Amino acid sequence: MKSSQYRKSLFSLVAIAFCWTGSAAQTTDDDEQNQLLTDGPKVPDDAADQAFEAIVIDDIADQAFEDIVYDDAAEEAFEDFVFDEESRNYSLEEDDEIYADEVKPVEPTPQFELDIDELKRLFVLFRESLANKAYLEADTLAKRIVELSINLNGLDSQDTAKAITNLGIAQHHNQDYESAMLNFATSIGIIERIDNRLSAELINPLQGLAATQAATGRPDLAKKSYQRAVHVSHVNEGPHNRDQVETLEAMAALQISMGDIDDAVKIQQNIYALESRKIDPLSLDIIPALENQAKWQHRLQLYQNERATWRRIINVIEKHEGRESLALLSPLTSLGKSYLFINQQQYYYQQDVSSSSGEAYLRRANRIADINPNSDWMVLEGTLLSLGDYYILSGRPNRAAKTYQEIWTLLSEDNDPERMQLRWKHLEQVNALQKTFPPKYYNSPQQEAGRPPPENFKTGTMTFSFGVAANGRITNLVNLETEPKELGDFSKVVSRSMRRMIYRPRNKEGKLAATAGVIYTHDFFYRPSDLPSRQPARPAPVVEETVEPASADNDQE
Repeated sequence: MKSSQYRKSLFSLVAIAFCWTGSAAQTTDDDEQNQLLTDGPKVPDDAADQAFEAIVIDDIADQAFEDIVYDDAAEEAFEDFVFDEESRNYSLEEDDEIYADEVKPVEPTPQFELDIDELKRLFVLFRESLANKAYLEADTLAKRIVELSINLNGLDSQDTAKAITNLGIAQHHNQDYESAMLNFATSIGIIERIDNRLSAELINPLQGLAATQAATGRPDLAKKSYQRAVHVSHVNEGPHNRDQVETLEAMAALQISMGDIDDAVKIQQNIYALESRKIDPLSLDIIPALENQAKWQHRLQLYQNERATWRRIINVIEKHEGRESLALLSPLTSLGKSYLFINQQQYYYQQDVSSSSGEAYLRRANRIADINPNSDWMVLEGTLLSLGDYYILSGRPNRAAKTYQEIWTLLSEDNDPERMQLRWKHLEQVNALQKTFPPKYYNSPQQEAGRPPPENFKTGTMTFSFGVAANGRITNLVNLETEPKELGDFSKVVSRSMRRMIYRPRNKEGKLAATAGVIYTHDFFYRPSDLPSRQPARPAPVVEETVEPASADNDQE
């Protein structure tokens, strides 16, 4: 409808123009009219423009135009006149709304753009799979990402190298270490070809390669890969960059697994120097570096150094936030628990340390949680639970019983579902407080170190049943089953380790109670040649047979 009005208004405008020119032509004589018709007016271009503008601007012309064609569509049509500088003519600019009802052909999206959108979608799913520990799904997605990246960018590209690195990460989590190492090495080769051997892009695949080498029992190769990653980091970011901390921490963990404690200590000191660089040692900003240092000192069994670090953290917090700040709870609790550990090599230098030394710090944390106005029942429950567990681990079950009773009362108030759920989780079932790590290899000096066994080993299982006494100790430990059965004697070695386990005892109506029938399954590794039935049989000695004459007795027999 609007299109037809548009055309009618155009025709009206043309009719007015013809009427006006006709009336003007009658005032001229015949010779002038003939010359105008044949040769046209001798007017310069600028004058022609002025003449057209005079027609539009003239009030009378405007009134006449409005009286004849005034409607919304006509106004819109008139406003759509535009002047073309090249042709020196006025033309109509088409309005897309006029033809909105008409179906226009839609150009198809190029396949290149579709592939890019698909690549982005798959990468989001890949990261979600890793976060959710769905590693098999992450592996499948990573392979599809690699395929698309090669189609879009080619094999020798940074994006494809990153995609292959991500595939190696997924395969490492799936313990497909051989494929992971191959893909990490492929990514490193691509980056070296398109960039150089000192490219910063090498750091990530080098870390993945080192972690996989360590998992396959090659710490010597892993150490070299980590060292190269650190060197590349120094070349690109300088020797004091903090981005290398992650690589250094992995190196320290590798040194601990190899038994090189001194080298691990040096790496830990380097980490603290990097994290504390250019930070005021008395400011709150130093606390993250100190906390990380204390955790590494605990891992390295430097318990005296660890306690000194926790005290330093406490002093900094007290200086800035006071002696009743909730920020003190974590360092006070960690300092108290550190007194449960004693380095046997340093025992004679710390004879004043006992398991009861940390009680004061835990009780102070509980007092702060009780009186601080910003505290709540969950914070209070956490400090009480730490104190009760400390009493169990230090062999004082009577004090633990009183503390657990306090927690039971706190979590039973108002029958709050959230509190009742926490009571069931923390008190109404046994919880391991001190775990042990029974040997994983039968008749072998191999250590687990978080990696799968070599190819020549198979997996066996042992199932135990035991009880937990009211003091948290193991009772009535029984080996229910060992598979394969021929290795049942190994259960004695595992049992000795399990007896050192300590549990938080179960609470029944706020009182400590013994628990029976706890089931524990232990996996171990063995060689097929360890099985007695698989060992090659020794050849029987050859005995010469002698024929003796039969006797009457032998006949009777």
